[in-house]
Amino acid sequence: MRHRTLRAAVAAALLVTAGTAVAGEAEPSQAAGLPGRAPMVLDVDVAKPFKKVDHAASGSLYGLGDEGWPADPWIAAVRPKMFTQPPPGATHQPNGEPAPVGDTLKVWPVARRHGATVTVRLPDIFPSFPYQWQGDDYWYEQVEKMVRATLASGADNIYGYEIWNEPQWTWNSSWGDFDEMWARTYRLIRTLDPDTPIIGPSHDRDYESGMRAFLTAAVASDTVPDIISWHELGTARGVDVEGRVESYRELEKEFGIGPLPISINEYGAPRDAGVPGWLTRFVARLERAEVDTANLAFWHKPGRLADLLVPVGGGSGPARQAEPTGNYWLFKWYGEMTGNMVETTPPSRAGRVIEVGDPTPALATRVPSRDGFGNAIKLNGTDPNRYLEVPPGVLRGLTDFTVSTWVNLASTPDWSRIFDFGASTQVNMFLTPRSGDAATNNAVRFSITNNGGAAEQQINGTAPLPTGWTHVALTKAGNTGTLYVNGEPVGSNPNLTLSPSDLAGGDTTNNWIGRSQYPDPLLDGTVDDFQIFRRGLAPAEVRSLMTSPGGAVGGGDVAWYRLDETGGATATDSSGNQRSGTVVTRIEGVERLPAPDGFASADPRTRTVRVAFGGGDGDLQLAVRGLSALRGFGKKANVQVFTTEWTGTDGVSEGPVALFAGSYPVRDGKISIPLSGLQDSDAYLAVIRPDREAPDLTGPERRYEAEAADHRSWSTGDSPLASDNRYVRPGRTGHRDLSFVVTAPAAGAYDLDVRYTNPSGSPVRGSVLTGAGTRAVEYAPTTAATPFSTSRIQAVLRKGPNRVTLRVGSHAVGVDHLDVSPFRVRVEAERGEWSGASLVSIDMDENNFFAPYVSNDAYVRDLSQPDSNLRLPVTVPAAGRYRLKIGYSTAGTEAERRAQTRSGHLLRVNEGPWQVVSYAPTQFREMIRQTTAIVELPAGTSTITLAKGHPDHPGGPQPGTVDLDYVDVTLPR
Repeated sequence: MRHRTLRAAVAAALLVTAGTAVAGEAEPSQAAGLPGRAPMVLDVDVAKPFKKVDHAASGSLYGLGDEGWPADPWIAAVRPKMFTQPPPGATHQPNGEPAPVGDTLKVWPVARRHGATVTVRLPDIFPSFPYQWQGDDYWYEQVEKMVRATLASGADNIYGYEIWNEPQWTWNSSWGDFDEMWARTYRLIRTLDPDTPIIGPSHDRDYESGMRAFLTAAVASDTVPDIISWHELGTARGVDVEGRVESYRELEKEFGIGPLPISINEYGAPRDAGVPGWLTRFVARLERAEVDTANLAFWHKPGRLADLLVPVGGGSGPARQAEPTGNYWLFKWYGEMTGNMVETTPPSRAGRVIEVGDPTPALATRVPSRDGFGNAIKLNGTDPNRYLEVPPGVLRGLTDFTVSTWVNLASTPDWSRIFDFGASTQVNMFLTPRSGDAATNNAVRFSITNNGGAAEQQINGTAPLPTGWTHVALTKAGNTGTLYVNGEPVGSNPNLTLSPSDLAGGDTTNNWIGRSQYPDPLLDGTVDDFQIFRRGLAPAEVRSLMTSPGGAVGGGDVAWYRLDETGGATATDSSGNQRSGTVVTRIEGVERLPAPDGFASADPRTRTVRVAFGGGDGDLQLAVRGLSALRGFGKKANVQVFTTEWTGTDGVSEGPVALFAGSYPVRDGKISIPLSGLQDSDAYLAVIRPDREAPDLTGPERRYEAEAADHRSWSTGDSPLASDNRYVRPGRTGHRDLSFVVTAPAAGAYDLDVRYTNPSGSPVRGSVLTGAGTRAVEYAPTTAATPFSTSRIQAVLRKGPNRVTLRVGSHAVGVDHLDVSPFRVRVEAERGEWSGASLVSIDMDENNFFAPYVSNDAYVRDLSQPDSNLRLPVTVPAAGRYRLKIGYSTAGTEAERRAQTRSGHLLRVNEGPWQVVSYAPTQFREMIRQTTAIVELPAGTSTITLAKGHPDHPGGPQPGTVDLDYVDVTLPR
């Protein structure tokens, strides 16, 4: 799927330990990251290989643009297995490209050089998406041309011909019967090319509802594809690739076919693009499902290995000269895997989150409405109400009709719904305040269909609905539909032949106010006086509905929800038809913990185990078993841990960070690797080798083991949850100082993370002594389930050796290790003050399929006016030079982005001098990139101002529109 425009801290303290399955090793069903709760467990069994490493999920849709786009070294490192590309002679211009991109005949040699195959996506012969059918003669003539051109090219790495793409909503029944088109196309291809596989049906998110029907027809016509395909784009039920593969395999048994190779030729929702930790979940589940191939979905620009790369200088132009995003390194790690894929067992195989607790629906509420209209219901935002359910069958018998309501929008994300009545994405009618369709100015839209998106009949207004109270109504009389906003007609359609009674005979089951049939965002606003009439009201009657509840016509005679209740889950039907609705509210009493997952390889030849993991937050325990199946592992294993962070879809990564290495005891072929401080957006890699064969870890030394420090009379303890499987504790009497010699690569502020245990049940105060002075530290109590915790302080270190002394205040406190990393703090843009701009909060509910991923789910938008500015408080522990890494997005035109037109801001600290900050363009709005500035900061709290212009600066206002997401404050590199 593609073509809807969308958006988008290194863990400070991670533990690596070794040991057998002893006290502290959590069962996979346990949740993590909260006091008293054991870490989640990702189990890896090296002795259970299930396939040869083939990098099945390393491909991408439209990942190749042309020869040299991207350059070979970038492609080689990710070891792609398959690309899906447009066909020979394609006229398709994806996402604003000035010309067709990625023609199979141009890129198959590139793929072949890297051992990859190519899927030829035949329907991309059409210039636009969704596809516009040009008649049977055109299609079959083009199919013949495409197949003949592929054969004549000499390409010997064609994975298969893909006949269609997402037929549930891109095939219009007015073009004919899809199954007949499939069978005829299949036979035509076979007469021309009897050998190359045929791929299909390539269903979208709700493919399960159509797979049975497709296979029924394909078996009957003897045109079953050689490779079965569908898309895994992240449904509301979460990411359960394994479950859906199992369901499909059962269908094969039922139909007596297969088993066929499975190609998930698009995976990852827009929110996942460029987020390493989240895409780790997808790769892990695709690998365990043993799909044959899988491609990252194409959401933005072609020729970038699906957002693994960005062009030097940013923008929408070709990435011939490219730089890596943080996501690139995850797929490079994947490409470095050799040998066999081995069994991994996550805490949960499905979904993005693990829910813990006792779910309870919140109590529904009401709010005051407009004068004279009593109460109303506020949906979403800070209110507990999510949407209203209207009883099934409310559309039965409706031909002519009117729907009328008041709505007070708090925000206007694309594709949210005022109402959506239907049975599925294929059968529905809806009203959206903002269509997300640039061709109609993103205007308010009514749509009705009984055969998917390609068969929609629409009425489009002239503009999106504004925020604030607005009256909107839709009427149908005969074949004429009219859309009203505040009593005035804003759009009409004289060929509105479909009626509500045409939707499943009017017996629709998904009748929602404020919710979509698709995973679109829920409505963010207040609704009142929602009415359905069984006739098309006259314009004067529509206007009368604005003056009082029911207006001059006495209220909806099909259903009428005045919403005047004081609260409660029942929305009373005032029509007399007993069709009261139900208010669905948020679920309380449940913590939604990010679900970690991972995938692993083991190579007997190199005696190396690689485990890539991510998606979890807080603590994770990596249990690695079966090491005795590999030669060379004796009593100790060397473990090295790396991380790659989320940099944004357009953000340039400076490369993975080496976190630490250690030598860990192997007992009964097992080691345990507990980690803490994980960020769910980041990905991690553990490389495990025999101790004597491991190379040195590159990068500055960050971890200092307590047992290697000067601890005099302290005793050593053993624990499977302690780094190196050991920690130290002071004696009951005597010396309580623990002294480390820490090497700082540069002078300045550092984060010092003390990993400790304190089973006393009470907080213990201590101190940390450095050459710059003494800082207090508190050791909060730990529990039996989580015996170790981390306490962080900031300290100033000089370049070179520094003596750092921990002074604990009780013999109950034991110390595991000290992690030392350059000071870093993230300041979210929404935590500041702004003028000439607005706040955007992103609804990351799974229903909001097109949610962009931004830091902390919010950003400050539209710093574009001469007086626009953002003021952020920044606190640092010591005066000195600091690097500001600013996460931003630009909002230029496609031409500006392709021309790499830069935007700018003025920046200053407190009332100091201004400096110019330059922003390279991003591919689209809400795609995050970074720029940097160096500033001098005094110790304590300062105000950083980012402004478009200022009278004190002679250069005048800076160009362009910029949205700001965050500012990271770090030591200069």
